[in-house]
Amino acid sequence: MDMRNDADWRSTLPEEWLAPWRGDDGREREIPLREHPGLAKYRSKDEAVKALVHAQRLLGRREAEAPAQPRGPEDYELPDLLLDEDFEPDQGVLDAYKAKALELALSPDQVRGLYEWFVPLNVAAVRASRDKSRKAREAELGRLRRNHGPEASRVLESARRAAMSLGGEELLEILESTGAGDSSVVAEALARVAPLLLEGRMRDSGARETDGLNLDRLREMIRDPRYFDPSSRDPAFVRQVDEGFRHLYPGQYGGTSGSAGSRKG
Repeated sequence: MDMRNDADWRSTLPEEWLAPWRGDDGREREIPLREHPGLAKYRSKDEAVKALVHAQRLLGRREAEAPAQPRGPEDYELPDLLLDEDFEPDQGVLDAYKAKALELALSPDQVRGLYEWFVPLNVAAVRASRDKSRKAREAELGRLRRNHGPEASRVLESARRAAMSLGGEELLEILESTGAGDSSVVAEALARVAPLLLEGRMRDSGARETDGLNLDRLREMIRDPRYFDPSSRDPAFVRQVDEGFRHLYPGQYGGTSGSAGSRKG
């Protein structure tokens, strides 16, 4: 074998044979195959050809062993994982995951591998968040009990009634979803507001009952058996008359003392 010829074997390649090559500047260009650095490690043309045939054989084997690429997101199969009983993956999220996998041309093995890694990680994060919320709720309840002792339950109920009066079920849902309802500070503040809300409702109710009641109308009403006759007395009617006099004479009317109303002074 002529060693000189073996050493110069790349120079025997035709100049017009070009191959892509990326330089140090990151730009890709075509250069003569005889100058390609990838061939410098081969001592002869025979060695280079054998390496090429071997690489093609490996590539063909890998392509044959690789599973077929799904044609649609629904073709991806996800493994069954042992998850917490109260954790159920959202079907819409799974569909979006498969659609993105198809867009990225991920293989079925890659999709399964990512799923097996990510879902347990996500479950652990959700579990940690729930534990943190539960501990925070227990801490706030403990603080409420320390501040109010046996009255803690009453404070919570007063807070709930105040929230219902201010915003109804929608406000209760917001307090629950944001965790604000677990705060002892929020509960105590709402409980303090509750009596004011009740007083305001009673005042508004009384104002509605006295609308249109002047002195002549009230004098007429106290002559009604529903007001003066104990056997026919209507408590709601009596209350309406009393509220009417209180509205006309604030601070002076003393309310019903017997069968008829009395006004001081």
